Amino acid sequence: MANTINIPKSHLIMGLSLPLAVLIGYFLAEPMELGSMAVVVAVLTVLCIPLMMRWYYPVLVFCWNATLTLSLLPGGLGFWSVMAFIGLLFAILGRAVNPSARFIVVPSLTRSWLLLAAVIVLTGLLTGGFGARALGSGHYGGSRYFTALAAIAGYFAFTSRRIPPHRAGVYVACFFLSGLTGIIGNLAVAAGPPFHFLLSIVAPAFAQEQISAQGALSGGMVRITGLIVAGSAIYTYLLARFGIRGLLDLSRPWRLPLFLVAAGAGLFGGFRSYVALFGLTFIALFFLEGLHRTRYLPVLLGILLLGGLIVLPQANKLPLVAQRALSFLPGRFDYFAVHSAQTTLDWRWEMWKQVWPEVPQHLFRGKGFAFDPQDAFLAGEAQLRFQSEFVASTIVVGDYHNGPLSILVPLGIYGLVAFLWIIIAGLRVLYRNYRSGSPDYRNVNALILALFAAHALFFFVGFGSLYSDLAYFAGLLGLSVALNGAEPSLLPRAEQPAAGVELNTEYVRV
Repeated sequence: MANTINIPKSHLIMGLSLPLAVLIGYFLAEPMELGSMAVVVAVLTVLCIPLMMRWYYPVLVFCWNATLTLSLLPGGLGFWSVMAFIGLLFAILGRAVNPSARFIVVPSLTRSWLLLAAVIVLTGLLTGGFGARALGSGHYGGSRYFTALAAIAGYFAFTSRRIPPHRAGVYVACFFLSGLTGIIGNLAVAAGPPFHFLLSIVAPAFAQEQISAQGALSGGMVRITGLIVAGSAIYTYLLARFGIRGLLDLSRPWRLPLFLVAAGAGLFGGFRSYVALFGLTFIALFFLEGLHRTRYLPVLLGILLLGGLIVLPQANKLPLVAQRALSFLPGRFDYFAVHSAQTTLDWRWEMWKQVWPEVPQHLFRGKGFAFDPQDAFLAGEAQLRFQSEFVASTIVVGDYHNGPLSILVPLGIYGLVAFLWIIIAGLRVLYRNYRSGSPDYRNVNALILALFAAHALFFFVGFGSLYSDLAYFAGLLGLSVALNGAEPSLLPRAEQPAAGVELNTEYVRV
């Protein structure tokens, strides 16, 4: 009979921890050596695996709208994109070891996301590679492939499990309120050099104008972009929690002022797109809640009319950055704010005129996201020499500032078909969740549908960029499916409710 060896758990932990501590200490003696960094990162990664297997899902939900970055990784990738692949990996591993840990499958969305992923990968392979300059390639653009594929991976990671009803409020708060991290960079720049280290863990792009203004000899209009993200985080969460009807509840007087302050703070970002998206979302949600059939409609129209008559004639007294955001409205605005807004509009129109003739040649074979840095340099030199070519460098790098162009040029007609499939299927699924979902999710389902529809419309008629906006659409769809499960119509025939029986919140797992 074999002898049984009984080793205390504490001894096993010490036996594993001490050699690892010695190994890490040895390599930390030369911390800047590439080999030492690789070993330390590998050891820490292995140690984090048990934690990530347990907590990858809430971390993914929180990071999706957060502005956290990984400055130590090549390309300064957003933390959400890394967590998308990590989350999908652990979801697949969990499915392999636990038969009950199944993905929530909505066939129309699954097929459309997989089609878009196939188009992106094949386009990269057929156009000479993915152009990861940070990894030694001779081209740039690899981060755009990574970002687009991370958005797709994130959708599947979101749908790897159903959010428990008793945890739904926490996950919804994490998803929306994590956008408050957008203001960290602006606060760090305002606080001075001792806090600049924060710019290495949050996206510095939101504070770029602040940083540039510090070295300027004269003052000017400085757009605090982080306020757009932070303000949107607050007002979207309030709408998800209470809805418009709940915000207008006079027995809770703090809700409406907080909503107005959060929405107004975004004006200091100076972008007209913020005002347009806010208006489209609010209007869509107003109708989804059925408030257009109540007394709220004439009251709201009266308040807007009165406010416009008071504010717009003296709008030039507002801060310049807020005037720029509102400059598309009829009113008396400062010339500098109007000129700044009109210049960007002319710039985008010039972009459209120069890029649109190139669409036919990329219609059946996309250009891809990669580009030659030498071409970008030459275009920049031409931009300095010839004022008529002021969009040349932007065209070369593929920043078209236009939704349809950002699909047709790099991915061709196949990318457009896949993206339209995602939008149409997404609207169908979100509308069904709004109509047939649990009453407890009524407000959040209505908001997700309003946000998705507003951003989809603005993507095609306003400003859009496929590789950067794709994560927003994927996050909304993934959260909705994780909350509500698969479509009720996808239940097996044997499980379909009898005629006249209200659909419940059951869902299909495969």
